Amino acid sequence: MGYFRTKIRIITGADAEKFVRLLNSDGTSTKYMLESEDGTHRVNARSLFGVLYFSADHPDDTYFINVTEPEDMMPNWLDEFRA
Repeated sequence: MGYFRTKIRIITGADAEKFVRLLNSDGTSTKYMLESEDGTHRVNARSLFGVLYFSADHPDDTYFINVTEPEDMMPNWLDEFRA
């Protein structure tokens, strides 16, 4: 099964905290990941530590993916973080 991904930008620690807080308040068990442009690096998008690490290590090539749901099912608040 394919998945949909969208490029995002998380610049500050406050951005990371808000991103994870919003994602973890969605009330689902949907699996979300952050992925590098070439797909070689991934972290759990629900983890604050993972999001902080990944956004520092991949500031210009961070992609948000929904691994569980069918294509293009993304949280409605995600536009705030799109690059």
